[in-house]
Amino acid sequence: MIPSKGTERLRPDLGVVVHETMTNAPSHGFIASKVVPYFPVGAQSSDFPVMPMKALFAKEKVNRASGSAYQRSDGKFEAGFYSCRERGHEHALDDRFKAMYHTTIDMENAGLTICSNIVLRAYEIETAVKLQKTSNFLSGAAVAKWSVSADADPKADIKAGKEVGRKKGIIYNKLIISWPVYNNLCLCDKVVAAVHNLFPDTKKTGTIGLSHLETYLEIEIELAGAMVDGANRSKNAALEDIWSDTVATLACVAAEGSDILEPSIGRTFRWNEGASDEFVVEDYYDSTVRAMILRVRHDIDVRLLKSYDDDGNVQSDISKNCGYVITGIK
Repeated sequence: MIPSKGTERLRPDLGVVVHETMTNAPSHGFIASKVVPYFPVGAQSSDFPVMPMKALFAKEKVNRASGSAYQRSDGKFEAGFYSCRERGHEHALDDRFKAMYHTTIDMENAGLTICSNIVLRAYEIETAVKLQKTSNFLSGAAVAKWSVSADADPKADIKAGKEVGRKKGIIYNKLIISWPVYNNLCLCDKVVAAVHNLFPDTKKTGTIGLSHLETYLEIEIELAGAMVDGANRSKNAALEDIWSDTVATLACVAAEGSDILEPSIGRTFRWNEGASDEFVVEDYYDSTVRAMILRVRHDIDVRLLKSYDDDGNVQSDISKNCGYVITGIK
């Protein structure tokens, strides 16, 4: 039954299609949910507990004398804050257009794909801006530009970054790079020589894959390939990478489903008014344009993990040490 004008209805059947789009998103270069994993919450905005780094690495007495009590932690946490905001997009399925092309295209699926990609792209842009900003994290310059094949030594630069993180108590488990950076890495003389030695078949094929790079560099790579139109609306499309080709980010990324107390570069707090899906899918009929309107939305906050005092000053910047931005690679 078609809903009346202005009456929305949830479409869990179409939510399955959107879930599939989300599942396949990383293969299309959308990596936001892989580097700032979802953390479902029960309220639109609230505090969340932050364990100070001092408490994580405290040296405490653990011996107990006969007849006495064990030493006890005070269990005091600091508080961070999130506030989910609604993001979404609509697509009109014109009655006449549907009738004209009903034998050649599934209009609902096409409309959902359009909406999902638009919302995903906005999520990707927001995440990329935060995770590549040098002031948000630790940073250091590459000894030689990764775009200069003869001089670059990316493994040494990554190793140096890992050591900086380790001294802060953090183990970086991901390297976040864009496609242009990936291509530059595959041309570095030191990388090519090492990969050919580790995987002799690559010398025959002339191809270095992502898994070869991960083995050599000793870190899992999140490869960002999503693009956006950088031109004004009135001009022809000029596609550009969402993630920069001038920096690479080493990150401590939380495991999927892990507790919020786990130190990480950031999390995506997801409310969705209590819905469990990543995206909420709805539709309603608009008789003024003779079209069924599809809507895809989600309620999120891409948040760096920090705690604040009563005056709004940062107390513990957990995310700061969980990211290391390598600059000067191009």
